[in-house]
Order: sequence, then structure tokens, then C-alpha cells
Amino acid sequence: MEAANILQTYLDEVSAAVLNDDWETYRDRVCLPCHIVSHDESKVVTTEEELRAGFDQFLLTLRAQHVTNYIRMVESAQMPDQTLISGRYVSHLIAGSQRVKPPFTSQMTLRLVGNRWRAASVTNALANSRWPLVRLDVHPDEDPKGPKT
Repeated sequence: MEAANILQTYLDEVSAAVLNDDWETYRDRVCLPCHIVSHDESKVVTTEEELRAGFDQFLLTLRAQHVTNYIRMVESAQMPDQTLISGRYVSHLIAGSQRVKPPFTSQMTLRLVGNRWRAASVTNALANSRWPLVRLDVHPDEDPKGPKT
């Protein structure tokens, strides 16, 4: 399977796990330590407790925003060797038929651990984000339906 297909499958599984409050699947898809880089901070998540806190906070944030669809679409991916994939994707957070935030770009590196691809690092371009909480408030200058094209 090519790198982009592996990454897309991974993103679909993890997005569903988050929306379905499936901690076990989510936990199984992340290797520790995991490097998180956002607009506001860089962090290395080293413990399962930290990872769980991030999962729980993100889930609460999505629920507070009434997110019904968490869609991440791969733009590009490379496999520098047989155990690493690095790719870029765009995230869409939807509540019913409305965007919660304009689409934002992220970069992820997956590492093959045993026979499972797991996130080793994530970098996102969402302003006002930090671990474990991604703030999804819509600012007055942003259209909740997304950027105008």
C-alpha cells in the first residue's frame, strides 16, 4: 500500500476513534513519546496519562462545538524508509452542515511499530492551539462556513 493510502486509512481510523470516544483504538495508534508542535507550543507527550488527558480534552472540545464530522484528507505523503511515513493533510471540523473552523493543514509522521502504524509526531497550523486543548472558537473575522474562495 502506498504512503498516502496508509496515512489516509490511519487518519480515518483515528478520527472515528475520537468521535466515538474510543480511547483503546486511539491509544493503540500513538507511540510514546509523541511530539506535538502547534502554533503556540511544542510538547513531547511521554506518558499514557498525558495522552489520555489530551484525548479527553479534545473530545470535550469537539462535543462542546457539536462536531459531527472530523474529516482529514491527505494532500501528500512520502515513505523515506519501510518504517516511516511523513505526510501533509487538511482537517475539516463540521457541526451538522456548518464548518466549526476553516480547514487547516497539519503534518504527521507515522512509525511502524510491530505491525501497526502509530503517530510519532504531529504539527498543525491551527492558530490558538496547544496541547492538550485545541481551541475551536470561531473568531468574528472568520466565516464559520470556511474561507471564501
